Amino acid sequence: MFVRVKMADAEQAAATPREIQILETPEDIQARREQVLNRYALFKDATKAKRQKLEDARRYMYFKRDADELESWINEKLQTASDESYRDPTNLQVCGNV
Repeated sequence: MFVRVKMADAEQAAATPREIQILETPEDIQARREQVLNRYALFKDATKAKRQKLEDARRYMYFKRDADELESWINEKLQTASDESYRDPTNLQVCGNV
């Protein structure tokens, strides 16, 4: 949340027309350098948060897929277990290894 607010402020500042500042002294250059580095750090934080959200979404989708497959398998086994046809002698199989 904090990063989003900072990024919104940075985007708004970038969208508004500003006066071109002439960097005359080493202090002006250093101040501008710090501004650029701060904006870059905000950008990196925002992209890191976005990457984490995407990874979380990916892991959730894999979990959901696996859970759906497991649920389907369980329902199939429940259907087989509730079927009374296992009592029919024609369904018996002879094992050759006995």
